[in-house]
Amino acid sequence: MGNRKPLYRIRWAVGSVLAMLLVLTGCVSNAPILSEALSKGTEVTAYESKSLLTVDTNLPVQDEQTKRVLQTLKSGVIIMEQQKDLQHAHAEVTLKGPGPILETGLWPGTKAPALDLYLQGNDIFAKTSADNKFLGIHNDSAASPDEMSEQLKTLVEQLIKQNPLTLRHVDIVGSETVDLPDGSSEPATHVRISMDFKEMVDAVTVFLEKLSQTPDLDRQLTDILGETVPPEALEPGAGLNEELAKLVEELKTVNVEELKSTGWDVDLALDVWINADKRIDQFDAAVGVKIPASLVSEAGLSAPQGLTFVDFNVKLHRQTWNVNQTITYPVPPADQVITTEQLEEDPSLAAEFGEASVIGPIASMMTMPPEEPFADLSEEHWAYEPVSALRSTGIVTGYENNEFRPNQAVTRSEYIAMTVKALGLESDGKELEFADRSDIPAWSEAYWQAAVEAGIVKGYADGTLKPNRKVTRSEMTAIFVRGMQEPLQNDNPLSFKDSSRIPSWAVPYVKTAAAKGLIHGTPDNRFAPQQYASRAEVASLLYNFMFGEM
Repeated sequence: MGNRKPLYRIRWAVGSVLAMLLVLTGCVSNAPILSEALSKGTEVTAYESKSLLTVDTNLPVQDEQTKRVLQTLKSGVIIMEQQKDLQHAHAEVTLKGPGPILETGLWPGTKAPALDLYLQGNDIFAKTSADNKFLGIHNDSAASPDEMSEQLKTLVEQLIKQNPLTLRHVDIVGSETVDLPDGSSEPATHVRISMDFKEMVDAVTVFLEKLSQTPDLDRQLTDILGETVPPEALEPGAGLNEELAKLVEELKTVNVEELKSTGWDVDLALDVWINADKRIDQFDAAVGVKIPASLVSEAGLSAPQGLTFVDFNVKLHRQTWNVNQTITYPVPPADQVITTEQLEEDPSLAAEFGEASVIGPIASMMTMPPEEPFADLSEEHWAYEPVSALRSTGIVTGYENNEFRPNQAVTRSEYIAMTVKALGLESDGKELEFADRSDIPAWSEAYWQAAVEAGIVKGYADGTLKPNRKVTRSEMTAIFVRGMQEPLQNDNPLSFKDSSRIPSWAVPYVKTAAAKGLIHGTPDNRFAPQQYASRAEVASLLYNFMFGEM
């Protein structure tokens, strides 16, 4: 199966985000008590903790499922952690108020969403409340958690020593008592740090600048977290140090006052409670982001009249206790675990995760042998990445002899099938009533039903669908944009050389697709509206929708 990245690196990635937040505020010359507590934190090997993460926003959304997800995030995500040592840990993730997403199709089954994770050395066991069994993943080729902990400690200590930042708003609130979830209470010093937009930009700039000056950063972060940045994402010959240095230079040009005048704003509030052992018992972090409401309209959402800005408020409340004490918890029994090695030998075991399983399909994908690349699509082909990505999701398939036929024109049936898959549409099974319904290939009938029910296609004036007719680039664009069910961006100017040849009925759809980066012209900047859409061009559009930055 290759050199699979160990999942316990996820814990270190999350931990590093928290560490960065603390480093941004604690590694400053006028907050020595917090700096000392942060250093002490790298010595923790065992603990129990409880965190509550909430996200609140006034983002105007019409989609009912999105509303339900936002409502659930507003209630909060609860994370319970128990760590015996650096080799053994348990985490349980639940929702504080799961009601809005239950029995809505957003979560399988009727049980409240929950995720159980266990770390046992180089083994990870994972199970959700929708699964009957745990998935076991083993990796013995990675650095041990002990080694990663020492490397992370060294890196944090380097950053603490290098950071010259002085913040304006650091206050010792006073001595308070912290009530912990295990029923105990501890006296603690309450430290409060607040940062406005300008201070946050300055702090991030200083942090990244010092990070960019860390010797051999690529190797250090790779040892700790695995491959943090794929080599292909970097410019040829550049390392992470160089890329961070470029980012720092860009940050130094940010005009915060100008951004604030247009409606942007960011603020951070961090409250930390430090006990007599100079360790952090509790912290509350709150980040608020405001963006101009005009961006909402530009993104295709309908902003209510009078809305001047959209805000996002992220809060994290975390408490820790039993630090470096004896921690105990039950582990999954062997008969409740199916390992990836077992699935490789017997793929049918995936059925034991259950019909509504969340882990099962993921496990099947992880253990699936890699597909041989299409024989007629080399890595140098401009559509190689889109086609490969869509193939892995089952949206596009090949022909006999392992061919993709990238230049072959697409029929309406083929295109409807790929579009319905990409948009995740489902059919109620209503019978089609078009005059040529007998011409619809049997394999595509369910896709046509879903497309018609969703209003993506309505048929021609003569009451036909013409399922086997080839699709033009104008039709390809219009059908897909209709399926997105977003406001048309008719004010967006087109720069194609042949824009005047685009049929008037298709112009709003082409403008919208171009504005969202879904379509691009030919090498000589033509849209070619009447040209038949090729399989490669369709793959590019679907890929831009699913994986691009719209």
